[in-house]
Amino acid sequence: MPLPSAPTLTAQNPTTQATVQSGTAQQAPAQIPFTRAARKKSRLIGQYGPTTLATTANNLPPISIPANGYMRSLTLDITGTTSGNSAAVAFANDAPFNILSGVAFFAANGDTILSQMDGFALYALNKYGAFSTTGANDPLRDPTFSKTTGSGSTGGSFHFQIDIPLEFDARDGAGALTNMAANQSFLLNLALNTIANVYTTAPTSAPTVSITITAKYWSAPTPANLQGIPQQQAPNNANLTSIVQVATPNVTPSTQQDIQLPNVGNTIRSLIFIARTSSGARTEVDWPGVFGLEVNNDTWEYLTKNNWRYQMAKQYDLFGGITAAPTLNSLDNGVYVYTGFISDGASGDDVVAGSSNRDLMLVTGSGTGLNINANTWGSGIASLQVLTNSLRIPDVASFYAPMGI
Repeated sequence: MPLPSAPTLTAQNPTTQATVQSGTAQQAPAQIPFTRAARKKSRLIGQYGPTTLATTANNLPPISIPANGYMRSLTLDITGTTSGNSAAVAFANDAPFNILSGVAFFAANGDTILSQMDGFALYALNKYGAFSTTGANDPLRDPTFSKTTGSGSTGGSFHFQIDIPLEFDARDGAGALTNMAANQSFLLNLALNTIANVYTTAPTSAPTVSITITAKYWSAPTPANLQGIPQQQAPNNANLTSIVQVATPNVTPSTQQDIQLPNVGNTIRSLIFIARTSSGARTEVDWPGVFGLEVNNDTWEYLTKNNWRYQMAKQYDLFGGITAAPTLNSLDNGVYVYTGFISDGASGDDVVAGSSNRDLMLVTGSGTGLNINANTWGSGIASLQVLTNSLRIPDVASFYAPMGI
């Protein structure tokens, strides 16, 4: 028997021909996309406290995250309460966010999703990491944010909300984590800082700290809606994971340095750099006058300090200056963000957004050489913290699907 011929313009493929009735091809019914079929929900995960802030760091008991659908983020609602104060309370520059001396988030199999970091680094990740469709997702924009200084009776009290971000693009749920198995729980670790690190002048009595944790998630849609139309039951990128890794490469004061960044092997969205002095203070004056980014010995960026600051101000719409303590509508002292992978014009020129087109994100392998060139560090630099937000992408086709590729 001769083999069937390949389909041509004049001869239909037999498989295709079998689906044609009265000149009309029978196609599979369209599905309602996941983010239209699912529902945005939230639930209480757990509560800590009230716990009195102490002179030593306090590791809080780990908390398991119950099954809840496709997890988008966790929100930490943190309140510090004082009473009867008479001291002229003053907060440290990283406060109140540094009330958390440690934050880490793990998958059920032990994989690290959010590497151990301090509360100020988590603040920087929220503000500059583009985990929303707008540029600046600043916790200071919360109308309930408060930080009470001075000698009043409640001096030293504070309140803020901050996210552990997972989903970075709500258009298709990219980054939302599958959390459907009741016997396989994600794990959140938190630690409270010392009173001496939170305040430069502490309140008369140490504050009590309470933390409420809620999860935001997509519910799992039913196979069809009430009209019988099929629904997509999982995001296109259901197995994609957004991870945040922390590195602290060695820096040498008053030198030009070429530093290789270690956290490669995935697709990188952003890099956040936090420079500090030996006292732990964030430093602006010690940032190099010229900064270079190199990929496999190819220089991709040449940024003067002034160039970079103006670029960040435009991209995040933060034109209030550069401040030592977190300030609304301002850039943060010693914090620099490389945004070239998520500012591709999807939401307008010079805008950083979670809804970027994804095509500029940096695909790396285990052997990729990713280097920064500092020319030249100031004399006071002592440490550099590098937050790398990258994506583990098991299905590249679905990752680029929203872009029409």
